[in-house]
Amino acid sequence: MNKKVLILSLCLPLMGLLSSCDDGRIYEEQVVIPQEGLSLKMTGSISNIGDWPSGYSLVVAGFNDESAYAVVSKIVPNPSTDGGEVTVEMSGITDEVTSLEFCITDRLRRRVHTFCKTDVSAAVDNVVTMDVGAQDVGMCGVVQDEVFTPSCAACHGASAGGAAAGLYLTEGLSYDALVNQPATCNPEMLRVSPGDAGSSFLYLVLSRDGDTGHPHTDILDAKRKTVLLNLIEDWIDNGAQP
Repeated sequence: MNKKVLILSLCLPLMGLLSSCDDGRIYEEQVVIPQEGLSLKMTGSISNIGDWPSGYSLVVAGFNDESAYAVVSKIVPNPSTDGGEVTVEMSGITDEVTSLEFCITDRLRRRVHTFCKTDVSAAVDNVVTMDVGAQDVGMCGVVQDEVFTPSCAACHGASAGGAAAGLYLTEGLSYDALVNQPATCNPEMLRVSPGDAGSSFLYLVLSRDGDTGHPHTDILDAKRKTVLLNLIEDWIDNGAQP
């Protein structure tokens, strides 16, 4: 008799607990918590991503107007075949971000080169869609766009007066004019010696004074000089691929 009373006394609170949960409502099995910020979906066809040495990353990244360092970024994967299509999705893009870029960053997440850019104001229903099209992201092309075209070509081939020292650094001509070619001022040195930036005349004239009659150390953008010198050095040391 005492055992029955004890069992009944234990069961009554449990029954009351179960009955209190049965309020007639239907509860979802999974609770979805909305993620703050915008989302990005990038698509494109990417070639020559393998040109880049360690320390550089091809990414989609969010930047603000005050810094060259990415606020948020996500690695762009290698396509299954060179030139193949890739898709990258990134979420949690905060209000701190003002632009979204398909770009190369260095190991410090500093912007090295931007291939495609869009403003966050392009978002529709909190999603920014970026189709970058067919992009050749090879390192040599970035060196051309970031160094030779803006800083060198004005004297080396872009003007009607020809190219200083007979050196053409315009697009389509610069590679053949530099790689494994003797320097005019010092024929014992190569302008670019693949695999060895330290003995390449191009790198030396941009990083120190005294190698030519015309100083070249101040022709690079002062705010980005370290990034650009690193880019040239790493391109040469990585074999100066075309």
